[in-house]
Amino acid sequence: MTTNRPYITLLPSTDCDLGRWIQLHFKEPYIEHPHAPIFHILALKWYGFGKNDYPLLIDRPNFYPMIEKIFGLYQPEADAERSLLPDDPDLSKQIMDAQHYFRFTMGGGTVNWAYFHLLPHKNLTWKSFTTGVPWWETLTVAIAYAVIKYLMFKGLGLTLEVAEKGLVAVRAGFDKVDGLLANGRSFLYGDRLSIADLAFAASAAPMVLANGYGGFLPTVEQVPPEMRTVIEELRARPAGAYVQRLYDEYRLPLEAKAALGGD
Repeated sequence: MTTNRPYITLLPSTDCDLGRWIQLHFKEPYIEHPHAPIFHILALKWYGFGKNDYPLLIDRPNFYPMIEKIFGLYQPEADAERSLLPDDPDLSKQIMDAQHYFRFTMGGGTVNWAYFHLLPHKNLTWKSFTTGVPWWETLTVAIAYAVIKYLMFKGLGLTLEVAEKGLVAVRAGFDKVDGLLANGRSFLYGDRLSIADLAFAASAAPMVLANGYGGFLPTVEQVPPEMRTVIEELRARPAGAYVQRLYDEYRLPLEAKAALGGD
């Protein structure tokens, strides 16, 4: 019987939430070891990896850093029911290109816009930074939040201009998905759920404050007005509704089964 694999995460990260989803989808047991920002770098270094090598899945003696390695561990062995790629190699390439776009181009925009607006408000990031992390990380976040905020602003190069460019990238991603959904299809590529669907949903979730996201987002009622306007705009779009549908139909039921110990 497969034991729970340690899963090292930066708690609020969109890729870390995608990794949770991948493992739930493939019915692979894991136990998350979440870390607050900055502390995740120390955790990765402990295992000999760099600051961007998250999420990190450990299946000793093997280590699987980042989504590509985690997905590559499970997808090749997946049966037809669980596969997140079609048999058609051309369509598979299209899907893999799309997931990369959603995670890095659009997803990078999500990171820049969301952090720029959320970081100034400790009450909005508290759950996302501290839920389930070691007690000393929680204590440090409580005492030195201003330092962590400064380091994150500096590390990400966050400015109002960067945040606005991030929002442009997010809207472009939503435009792409709105176009794909315009003909009434149920999924973005092909006739079944794919890794592109999961990548879009996880990368877009902070932009619509999706219910079911594993990074503990604030509610729309809690965020400042300038954020709420954008979030409500994106929620009203077909792509925004698609994000929540994917979480409702393909994520939350898996979470419920896992909590009950079912398969």
